[in-house]
Amino acid sequence: MPTRIRLLEAAVAVMAESGWAAVTSRVVADRAQANNALVHYYFGSVDALRRAAVMHAVEKELEGPVEAILRSEDALDGVACAVRDLVGRGPGAPGQRVLVEAMLHGLRDEELREETRRQIRMFRDLLAARLAENQAAGLLRADADAAGLAVVFSALLDGLLMHVLIDPDTAAGGSTAGLIALLRPSGGLPGAPSGAPSGDDEGDDDDASRP
Repeated sequence: MPTRIRLLEAAVAVMAESGWAAVTSRVVADRAQANNALVHYYFGSVDALRRAAVMHAVEKELEGPVEAILRSEDALDGVACAVRDLVGRGPGAPGQRVLVEAMLHGLRDEELREETRRQIRMFRDLLAARLAENQAAGLLRADADAAGLAVVFSALLDGLLMHVLIDPDTAAGGSTAGLIALLRPSGGLPGAPSGAPSGDDEGDDDDASRP
C-alpha cells in the first residue's frame, strides 16, 4: 500500500478510536509504521492530514451507498438500499465514527466545512435530478418536491447514521421503508398488480347515502 494511503488509513483509525485531537503526526506515523517526517511531506500540516483523513473516510464509507442511489433504476429503492448498506456494517465502523467527527469539527474548521458543503450539494443535485426522472416515469408522487426530498434524504442518511451509532437497535431499514411507501404514487408503481378494490365497488352508493 502506498505510504500516503497508509498514513490516511492510520489517521482514520486513530480519529475513530480517540477523536479529532488524537490525530498527531507522531501517533499516525507510528500506527502506519512510517517516518514522522512523511506526514508533513505528504500533507504539509497535521490539520491538513486530519481533513484529508476525513475525505478519505467519506469516500470509502459513502461510495457504495451513493452509487446505490444514483445508479438504481428507482432512486427510492436506491435510498432504501443505501440505508441497509450503511447500517449493515454494524455500529462503530471506523469510517462512520470519522464521519460524525467531521460533522462536529466542520463547524469550527472553515476549510473542512467548505469541502463537506461542496460534497453535500453535489450529492443533493444529483439525487434531485434522479428523483425528477423517476417522477416523470411515474415512480414518485406527482406532488412531491424532488429538490426538497433530496435535502431530506441527505439529512436522513446522516441522521440515521448518528442514531445507529448511539442506539444500535435503531430500526433504520424499516423506518426508511415506511417513508418511501408514502412517496409512491397512490395508484401504485407502473405495471404493478392492482391492490385492494377501490371505493367504486358495487354497493358503495348505498353505504354512502346512509347517515
